[in-house]
Amino acid sequence: MKRVLRAKPLPVSLVMLVALAIWLWPRPSQMDWRLAQEVAPLPLLSQMMQDNLSPTFPVDPGQMQMCKVQVAGQRQPLYLVDSRVEGREMQPLCGAIGCAFFAYIPQNTDFQRVLATYLNPHVPPGRSLIEPTITVEHGLPRLVVNQLSAEGLQQYTLGFNGQAYEIQQIDTLAGS
Repeated sequence: MKRVLRAKPLPVSLVMLVALAIWLWPRPSQMDWRLAQEVAPLPLLSQMMQDNLSPTFPVDPGQMQMCKVQVAGQRQPLYLVDSRVEGREMQPLCGAIGCAFFAYIPQNTDFQRVLATYLNPHVPPGRSLIEPTITVEHGLPRLVVNQLSAEGLQQYTLGFNGQAYEIQQIDTLAGS
């Protein structure tokens, strides 16, 4: 005698509960890149100018792109800065290896630069250049950076060590 098992339809309330759990599950904040002048406090714009710009480069740091990152468990906001200026043909903070990216956190009445690096802004479709994770170390989220290399897509995991971000892990993703 052959037994046939039939699946019973799930109750609608269970389906809705699972959908709600997936929707509420902690995930990285969506990256909302906007003009720095719309996001940054004025002292941060001054700090960016002092730290990264030269009087010979007539660049308004308020025209750079910025994202304010705040994930659950994070002690203070993290300001990510993409130095590229929209609409400019010549990008003074870009070169052969990429464009300058910075990150700042509030410190007393000033801001502390916790990341200064060059990144190639070109990544495959569907990939973000830089994304915060929900893992928080020393009060700030880990960051995942995607970069194209000769071997394929490399994913760098950066963690905050209490003073600055540093590379914790490098993964090469095949077929990306």
